[in-house]
Amino acid sequence: MQKIISLKIKIALMLIATMSVMSGITIVATLPLISHTFSQIENIDFYSKLMLTIPSIVVAIFAPLSGMVVDKFGRLKPLYVGMTLFIIGGSSGFYIHDFWTILIGRAILGVGVALLMTSSMALIGDYFNDEDRHKYMSLQGMAIGIGGIIFITSGGFLAQIHWSYPFAIYLIPLLFFPLIINALYEPHNEHKVHVEKGNERAVLWPVYVSAFFSMLLFYMLPTQLPYLIVDVLKGSPSNIGIMIALSMFVNALTSMQYAKIKARFSYATIFSFAFGFFSLGLFIISQVSTVNDLYYSSIFMGIGFGLIIVNINAWFLSVVEPSRRGRASGVLASSFFTGQFFSPLLFQPIVLAYGIQGLFLSISIITVLIAILIFVNNKK
Repeated sequence: MQKIISLKIKIALMLIATMSVMSGITIVATLPLISHTFSQIENIDFYSKLMLTIPSIVVAIFAPLSGMVVDKFGRLKPLYVGMTLFIIGGSSGFYIHDFWTILIGRAILGVGVALLMTSSMALIGDYFNDEDRHKYMSLQGMAIGIGGIIFITSGGFLAQIHWSYPFAIYLIPLLFFPLIINALYEPHNEHKVHVEKGNERAVLWPVYVSAFFSMLLFYMLPTQLPYLIVDVLKGSPSNIGIMIALSMFVNALTSMQYAKIKARFSYATIFSFAFGFFSLGLFIISQVSTVNDLYYSSIFMGIGFGLIIVNINAWFLSVVEPSRRGRASGVLASSFFTGQFFSPLLFQPIVLAYGIQGLFLSISIITVLIAILIFVNNKK
């Protein structure tokens, strides 16, 4: 009986995890079409990217507050509110065709994501001990990868029918509600971790910085790649979906192996490998001349990102105090989404100066240097 309940809990948490990836990449393929549809708006190419980044800045601002709410009022009520706001705000572009109103909907989506991420991360820390958590993280990484494949591919093909159709995908979590309500329970007995209170903040800051930097890099894909494929390589929205879906497929396969990898290597060593693979993927993108050549980069991008995110989450839950899981999860979510928000802003000057492929080349060099630095420092 316990195994059935445990399986339900894992499935429910994995479904929630897929919503975090749904929040951004679902509408990636339709961004160029939104730019064309609302071409009368000055600087629409920049404003269209805000469709991705507005939820990010809202999460970055609201997540620490939502973390305090989760610690004070429990995990489940904020989770249910977050799912409701996610569905309403995310799907708004499907039935509202005013650009600025859709942006407001994206902000509502951000509030929902903040509540979802903080409450679900706290639940994972409450439900699992360290060993079981690593195994679960492998499953969750796989679920995120598979979810990414489904959502980005669906978004790409729906965008070819009409630019607004990908927003309908945000209605899918309505199907998750019955299982989530039935499976999850408010935890009372928490697993303890051995971290001195005075040292916890110092231990967590490297996790937060890693989360920010990792998402800063990863969000180059949804914010820059569509324009490279459509405007430079003369591809179609479906090419965008297939490209990122392939990366997410490799992501899923890699994440499934995380527990085995973690049993052999430290968190730092895994980071060095992950950034190395990610750098190679960026370099390939910087050199391609056709859409088909672009697909080779998906393998290395998928391996790198499949390791990075799971590694950050596992590292975080291994050091945070149980009583502060909500607040600390809020700061972690804020770190992730601050990186998402600043990605197009920080990289736009490089794009203007050297082009999109020049950006990928520059960042690939920086990333491989970071991978080497982490590896050498860890050896010392």
